[in-house]
Amino acid sequence: MSSGIIVLIPDGNFRAAFLTYHSLGHLVHKSSTFDSLCRDPCIVSPVVGLQSYNAQNECWFQPRHSAHSLTTEVLNLNPEGILKERLSTLELTASLMARAVVTKGSQTLTNRQPDYEFFVSRQR
Repeated sequence: MSSGIIVLIPDGNFRAAFLTYHSLGHLVHKSSTFDSLCRDPCIVSPVVGLQSYNAQNECWFQPRHSAHSLTTEVLNLNPEGILKERLSTLELTASLMARAVVTKGSQTLTNRQPDYEFFVSRQR
């Protein structure tokens, strides 16, 4: 049995960087098809928080054309608005997780994540 993480990076000159937070308490079982011969079961750990930098002028947060036409024409939805709200929620959750106040016994500690602080400092 093997395990691994597959990240597909599109061809191009991209500079964006992403910091993601995943739920380990709500894993999702899926089957993935990577080619016509292979159908491997996998477990997905959903993204619950996100912080990025250098992504503003790249194509990372743009709806796909096929999804855009389906949601606007058939379902009468606003994909750009939905995406903007989802990204805002992911960024807020990342902030809450990175700066959470945790009680351990009689001590109250503030979580500090240097990676998160690095990403936030690069956004400005």
